[in-house]
Amino acid sequence: MNLGTRRMVLGAVFAALILMATTFLKIPGATGYYHLGDGFIYAAAVLLGPVLGGMAAAVGSMLADVLGGYAIWAPWTFVIKGLTAIAVGLVAYRARSWPRIGLGMVLGAAVTIAGYALAAYVMYGFAAVLPETYFNVAQTGFGILIGFALLLWNRTRMDDMMHLDEDRER
Repeated sequence: MNLGTRRMVLGAVFAALILMATTFLKIPGATGYYHLGDGFIYAAAVLLGPVLGGMAAAVGSMLADVLGGYAIWAPWTFVIKGLTAIAVGLVAYRARSWPRIGLGMVLGAAVTIAGYALAAYVMYGFAAVLPETYFNVAQTGFGILIGFALLLWNRTRMDDMMHLDEDRER
């Protein structure tokens, strides 16, 4: 299997993992639901980069909304979670330091929080912004912890995956 195919397969696997973590590890909330899929989004962006990680995040998260009965949120989710992973990937892809990876995850969390605050405002009005923001701060905070746990658990493989592009050049 060539490395381009391997990266695409990993992107599809991460989209499926994001879908599963979002769908089956969720708590209903005031305007939608809160889930543990963000940790997988952050890990995908760190390991696969902004483009492929962004695609995995956008597709996996959007499918979770559609299949979970929250289709009204699907267009918002596609854009917000895609931008979240792009932000994380731009800062943390190929990063060797944990603080830089953490910075990327915090930036991604800010994109998620701001994006869903805007979506709640447009869809439900100003009264929905505070509850949406409160729960998204908690959700993204847990997501950062889960993202770090996934990367630590996969630390030896992380070094291998970060060099997929370099291996192709050899």
